[in-house]
Amino acid sequence: MSLRQLLSRRPDPLHIGWSVGTLGVSLLLNTFNAAVLFFLVTALKIDPFIAGGLITGSKLYDAFTDPLMGTISDRTRSRWGRRRPYLLLGGITSGLAFAALFAIPPDLEPTTLYVAVGVALVVLATAYTIFNVPYLAMPAEMTVDYHERSVMMSYRVFLIAIGTFLSLSGVPALLAWAQASLGYSPAEAHRLMGVIVGTAMAVAMVGSFFGTRGARATERTPDSLTAGQRLRLMLNNRPFLLFLGIKLTSLFSLASITATQFFFVVYVMQQSVGIAAIFGTAQLLGQFIGIPAWLALAKQRGKTWVLIWSTVGMAVMALTWLAAGPDEPLWVYGARGVLLGLASAGNILGTQAILPDIMEYDYRRTGLRREGVFAGMASFIEKTAGALTGVVIGGFLSAMDFDKAVPPGQQPDSALFAIMACTSLIPLSMHLAKLALLWFYDLSAEKLQATVRVT
Repeated sequence: MSLRQLLSRRPDPLHIGWSVGTLGVSLLLNTFNAAVLFFLVTALKIDPFIAGGLITGSKLYDAFTDPLMGTISDRTRSRWGRRRPYLLLGGITSGLAFAALFAIPPDLEPTTLYVAVGVALVVLATAYTIFNVPYLAMPAEMTVDYHERSVMMSYRVFLIAIGTFLSLSGVPALLAWAQASLGYSPAEAHRLMGVIVGTAMAVAMVGSFFGTRGARATERTPDSLTAGQRLRLMLNNRPFLLFLGIKLTSLFSLASITATQFFFVVYVMQQSVGIAAIFGTAQLLGQFIGIPAWLALAKQRGKTWVLIWSTVGMAVMALTWLAAGPDEPLWVYGARGVLLGLASAGNILGTQAILPDIMEYDYRRTGLRREGVFAGMASFIEKTAGALTGVVIGGFLSAMDFDKAVPPGQQPDSALFAIMACTSLIPLSMHLAKLALLWFYDLSAEKLQATVRVT
């Protein structure tokens, strides 16, 4: 079926039902990345290096649970299929754990505070893994059409855009309103935010459980291969290894920007965190404009070119942060958001759409149905990027003399440079590395169809 036929067809309710879970994932990831370091440092008054270390520790733990969760979901048998039970369990627990994290009081004794934060981060990480790994495995089972996967993922990009907007615009606006209008302290404002966002993400995640009732699913394929043989087959999957590098560089750059966005607004631009709503709204607009254009390019030139050109756009956008400062007009700040939205729509669409292709490529080569393992490894890379971001950014801010007690306008130049580097220079280096990896990625529709079994 051609892409034009797919686009002219009524949306598949099952595809939309699956995609709605992405809204919960997007709310969780974007709000976490944007707010958690800022919350730990400014509301709980934890040193940036210690806060970054706590985040990194939870991410490292979480990363190593992902492949295990993938194997568990591959081997699960239930009346709801291999994956869907975990959407229900993970969705409910993720919402509760998110609210609990931002409800931690600031007046705890330091050791107790660190333990409370560490436990909350680990519980949230576990809940997210339970949901996300089986969730990522489902698209390869739900459709076998190369182009239909792109259209299916376009729904996901749309909902990622909504979630990103709510996280990067709604959350700072909510925090600013709670403090200015309700007289809440930073800790109280974050507690309110945690309850609202946690509830919304749980509803969306559980919605994907109900929305995928009747979706096409596959069963586990029994085999006599040893664990070593399975691992060798995976390591010989060249597109998958390149995908891991592409995803790592992409996520690290995005996490670096997101984690320092509030710091950038407050300390470099010397504005209220509430103006992040302007950037988020502009980014949403750019993503909506970009989705159909990137879909058309995917049909004409392939998914790899979507990733190449969107990465170039992300690199250009990263450079523009170097010109930002306290005197920058807000319309320039907003224009930067539009550019990021345009580029990120293609980046997200391309990255999400090639993973089901890689899962099918593995099945054609090996005869094994192990979508969960591949989803677990993809999630492992996601968590690794988050872990690296926490320790690198938190440590960098501390090393460059960022002082949590110093108000905007009085931070040393070294601290302002660190914030600028995390927003611009580090992401730029990641985009250049990703372009190098994309040069070697060649899993097209034709190559996928021509793939023959190697075992």
